[in-house]
Amino acid sequence: MKLSVNYTELAQSVLALGKMLDALQPETEACGVPLPADSDWYGLLMQKLIPQLTGGLNSLVLVAAVAGGTNTGKSVVFNHLAGENSSAADYRASGTKHPVCLIPKNLSSQIRKTGALSAAPFDVFQVIEWTNPEQALELTGENKLFWREGQNIPDGLAVIDTPDIDSDREANWQRAGYIRNAADVVIAVLTAQKYNDAAVRKFFREAAEAEKPVLLLFNMLDLPEDLQYVPQWCQQFCNETGVEPIAVVVAPHSKTAAADLTLPFYTFQDGQSEPVDLRSILTELHFDSIKMQTLAGAVKVLTDPKHGAAAYFDAAERASNQFTEALQMLDGTGNAAGNTAEVAWTGLPPQLLVEEIRSWWHQRRPGWSQNINSVYRKVGSGLIWGIGKAASYTASLISGNRETAHRSDSALEQFKTAEEAAAVDFVGKRLEQLKTLSDTANPVLRKELSVLIGGESREKLIQRAKSILSSMEPVDTEFRSVLDQRLTLWSEEHPKTVSWLQTLDNFASAARPLITVALASSGAAVGAHIAGPILSDIAVTTLGGETALQAGSEGISKSISRLFRQIQEDYVLSRSKCFSEAFQNYLRSDIHLRLQKGADVAKSGTLAKCRQWVTDNR
Repeated sequence: MKLSVNYTELAQSVLALGKMLDALQPETEACGVPLPADSDWYGLLMQKLIPQLTGGLNSLVLVAAVAGGTNTGKSVVFNHLAGENSSAADYRASGTKHPVCLIPKNLSSQIRKTGALSAAPFDVFQVIEWTNPEQALELTGENKLFWREGQNIPDGLAVIDTPDIDSDREANWQRAGYIRNAADVVIAVLTAQKYNDAAVRKFFREAAEAEKPVLLLFNMLDLPEDLQYVPQWCQQFCNETGVEPIAVVVAPHSKTAAADLTLPFYTFQDGQSEPVDLRSILTELHFDSIKMQTLAGAVKVLTDPKHGAAAYFDAAERASNQFTEALQMLDGTGNAAGNTAEVAWTGLPPQLLVEEIRSWWHQRRPGWSQNINSVYRKVGSGLIWGIGKAASYTASLISGNRETAHRSDSALEQFKTAEEAAAVDFVGKRLEQLKTLSDTANPVLRKELSVLIGGESREKLIQRAKSILSSMEPVDTEFRSVLDQRLTLWSEEHPKTVSWLQTLDNFASAARPLITVALASSGAAVGAHIAGPILSDIAVTTLGGETALQAGSEGISKSISRLFRQIQEDYVLSRSKCFSEAFQNYLRSDIHLRLQKGADVAKSGTLAKCRQWVTDNR
C-alpha cells in the first residue's frame, strides 16, 4: 500500500474495488472460479477494509480480539479485560464455540439503533444480544455472535472472546478467523504447552502477514520459575510466525485468582517483569495510527502477488483459457464440410429438379408467354396427370399388383428414406467424434462432453435428426439462389443455344391452347403423362428434349448433363450443410453458450480494471 494515500482516498479506492469484484464474481463463476470467500485477502477486504471505511463497529471503536488454543485461559483473560465475569470459563476442550463481544456503554444505544454489529465485518454471524454466559458454549451449526454492554469497558474499546483456534471442530477456528480479520488488535493467549502448536502458529502467522498489532500473553505460568524460559518461547514463536509484538505479558496459573478476577499481569521486557493493568495497554494505543496500520496491512495482503487478489485473477484467466481451448476444439469438429464428407447424402429427385428449372425458365419468358403457360400448365398438367394416374392405377389393378397401385410419389418417398439413412449415419459418426474428443486432456471439454454423451441416448438424437429433416423443405431459398447462379452462368456461356430455345419455347407457347384442348378431348391423353412435359415446356427440362437440343446445337446434350451433375452436387452440399448446422446447434447449443461465457472472462474489462487496482496499490 502507498502510505501517502489519505483515509478518504483509500476509502474511495477500496469501495471501488468492492464494486468491481461484485461485478466480476458472476463472470468468474462462469469458468468455475468463484470468489475465494475463505482466502485471507478476501476476508480482510470484506471483514476489515470495507467495514472500517464505511461505518459499523470498526469505525467507532478499537476492536481487540482475545485468541488462543484450547485450555489456554482465553475467557479468563477476556473477563479481566471486561472487569467482570462475562464469558464462561470452561476448562473442557473447545469451551467457547461462538464469539462474544463487550462494547462500551456510550455506544450500546447507537449500536442497537444502527445495527452496526449486524453489518460487515460481522455479517457472517447471526448477531444476538447476550443474556447468559453459557450461550457461547452451545454446540450449533449456526455462526452466532453474542454481544452486550460492558459495565467496565472503557470508551473507544470493544473486546471479543473468540472460539479456540486449534479446535477439532472446523467451525470453531473458522469463526475465530473471521474475528481475527475484523479485529484491530489481537491478544495472543499462549501457554508453555501451546505456544508452539502448529495450528496456533498458522493462525498468528496470518495475523502477522496482515500486519495486525499482536500482544503476546503467556498465561498459566509457574512464576517466577518460568520467567527464564519466556525469552526463548517468545523468540521461537516470533520467528515461526513473523509477529512483532506490541508488548509481552505474563500471568501466573491460579484458578482462585482467575475466578475472583484478581489474576495479576506483568509486562516482560529484557528479562524483567512489571505489574500492569491489561486494559491500560489497549487504551493507550493510538486509535488512528492503529487503524491505519491495520488498513495498510490488509491492503498489503490484498495486493500480494502470490497469495492476494492477483492469484485469484490469474486462476480465473487460466480457467478462462481452458474454456477458450475447449471451444476451439469443439468448433474444430463442428464444421459442416468435415462432418458430412463421409456421409452419403442423396441428390434432389429429378422431378423436383425439373420443376425448379422450369420455374427459373418461366421467369425469363416474355409476359404474354408467362400468362399463357401459367394458366395452361395448371390446367393441362392437372388434367394430364389425373388421367395418366388413373390409367396407371387401372393397369395395376388389372395386373393384380395392389402394392404398386397404392404407391404414390415413390420418388419423393425414396428421397426422404435415403435422407433419413444419411442422417442416422451422420448421428453415429458425430457421436463417435464426440466420444473420441471426450478423451481430451482439456478438463472443461471432457466434463461437458461426458454430460452430453451420457445424458442423450442415441435413439433420442436420431429422432431429433429426423425431426430436423422433416422441418426442412426439399428445396430452400439458399439452394434456389445457387441454382439461379448456376443456370444464369450456363446461359451466359451458351447465348446462341438459349436464344434458339427461347424461339422454340415462344412458338410452343403460341400453340399451347390448341395443344391442351386437343389432349383433353382425345383419347391420346392416356399416355400424355409421358409426353406432356415435352409439350408443356420445351427444351432444357427432360431427357425427351435431348433430341431437340442436339438438333439445334451439336454437343449441348453433354453440356446440360454436366450442368445437371453440378446442380446436384450443389444441392447435396447445401442440403447436408443445412442439416449439419441445425443438428450441431441442437447438440451443442447449451455447451457452446457455457464455453463462450467462460472464454469471455479472460477478455473482461472488469478483470482488467481489478488487475490495475492491485498494481496501483501495491
